[in-house]
Amino acid sequence: MYMTLFSIAGVAMIGWLLLILLPTFRVTRWIAERAVFPIFLSIIYLAGIVPLFARLGPGMMRDFGNAEGVLRLLAMPDVALVAWIHILAFDQAVALWIYRDNMRERWLPLPVQSVVLFTTLMFGPVGLLAYLALRGLSRSRRTAHAEPAETTPTVDRISARDGVVTAARLAVSRAMALYRRERVLTALALLGIVLGMGCAAAIVVRGGEFVAPEGHLQKAMTFDIAVGIYLLTLILFLPLARFSARGLMAWRTANVVLVAYAFALENVQIARGLDPRFTRAGAVADQILGGVFFLTAVGLIVLFAVQAWKILRRRMDGADGALLLSLRYAAVATFGAAFASGLWMSTVAGSRVGEGSILPLHAIGFHGLQALPVVAILLTWAGMDGARTRGLVHAAGLAWLAACAGIAWQTVAGRPVLEPSPGMVVAAGALLAWACVAVIAGRAWLRADAAAPARSVLPAT
Repeated sequence: MYMTLFSIAGVAMIGWLLLILLPTFRVTRWIAERAVFPIFLSIIYLAGIVPLFARLGPGMMRDFGNAEGVLRLLAMPDVALVAWIHILAFDQAVALWIYRDNMRERWLPLPVQSVVLFTTLMFGPVGLLAYLALRGLSRSRRTAHAEPAETTPTVDRISARDGVVTAARLAVSRAMALYRRERVLTALALLGIVLGMGCAAAIVVRGGEFVAPEGHLQKAMTFDIAVGIYLLTLILFLPLARFSARGLMAWRTANVVLVAYAFALENVQIARGLDPRFTRAGAVADQILGGVFFLTAVGLIVLFAVQAWKILRRRMDGADGALLLSLRYAAVATFGAAFASGLWMSTVAGSRVGEGSILPLHAIGFHGLQALPVVAILLTWAGMDGARTRGLVHAAGLAWLAACAGIAWQTVAGRPVLEPSPGMVVAAGALLAWACVAVIAGRAWLRADAAAPARSVLPAT
C-alpha cells in the first residue's frame, strides 16, 4: 500500500516542472491559484498516516521527542515513506507560496524565480531562505528607488592637474579626518598593526617564529596586521552606510569589543606557545577560549554584513553609483572567499588542505575591499561618463571574482598557489585583467583636463 502511495505522489513532479519551466503558462497559474498539488499530496499523506497511526497507536508520538525514537521510526519502511510524502507536501506548499508571492509582486525576475524554485525542490529550506533574502533585498531597493536619486556624491571629482602628490595629500587629509572621527576604532586598528610589527621583531630577535609547544608568531603577525588594515578600510566606508547615531554607536562598540578580544587572545596565547583557536596542548579553559574566538569571528562577519547591507541597499543610479557598484563586487568577494575560507579553516582546524593553504584565498577575498573601490574612485575623479564607468567597474569586479574562483579551485584541489594549473592560469589572467582596468582608470584620471576643481576625495565626514 505505501509503495503505491509513494508512486502516486510522484505525479506531483508535474507541478514542479510547471512552476519552474512554465511560470507564465495559463495552466500553471490555474493549478497555483487552486493549490492543486499540495492538496493532492496532503490527501495522499492522509491516506497513509491514518492507518499507520491506527496500527502503531498514539505511543508513536513519544518517539518524535528524541533522536533515538526518530531513528527507530524512520527505520520502519512504511513510516519512512509516509514521512517522505509529508516532506513533499510541505516543499510544494513552500514553492507555491514563493510562486504566488513573486508572480504578484515580481520581487525577482522570472529566471531567478525558477532557480529559487529548483533550489527549493532539491534543498527545501535553502530555497526558502534564498527567496526571503532576495525578496528583502529587492524590497529595500524598491524603497530606495521611491526616493529621489542622490545628486551630491560622497566621493567627488578631483583634478590631477596639480600633480599626483597634491592629490595624494588631499586623499590623506580626508582619510585622516575620517580616522579622527572614529578615534577608538582607529586606535584599535593601529594597535593591531603595532602588535604585528612587534611579532615580526620578536621573530628576528628569537631567530625563528615557533613558540613551543604549538605557537606560531608569524600567524599572530599576519592576523594582527590584516585585522588592523581591515578595520581601517571599514572606517573609510562608514559615511556610505549612513548609520543613525544610535546604530553607529552600537556597531562601533561591538567591533571594539570583538576585535579587542581577538587581539588579546591571539597574541597572549601564541606568546604562551598555544594555538589560540585549536589548541591541543592547552587546558580545557584554553579550548573554551578558542571556541569563543570562533564566535567572535562570526560576530565580526555579522557586523560586516550589517554595514554592507546599509551601503548596498542604496540606489545605484545616484552620484555614488560607481563606488556602490564596486562595493557590491567587493562584498561578494569578502563573503564568498574571505569569510567562507575563514569558516573552512575553522572546520578543518587549520589552514592547510593537502599541499595547499587556505590563506591565499582568505587574503584575496579581503583585498577586494581595497582593490575594487580604488578603480571606482579613480573613474569618479576622472569624470568619465556613467555607462563607461559602470562597464569598467563591472570588468574589474568580475575579474576579481574570477581570480577568487581560480584560487579557490586550486585550494580545493589541495595544491599550492605557486603550482601551475588551470585554476592558477585563470587567477593570473583575471588579476592581469583587473590590473589593466586599474591602469585605464588611473590614466583616465591623469588625462582628465576638464576635471572639476579639487574638493573631497574620500567619503565625506
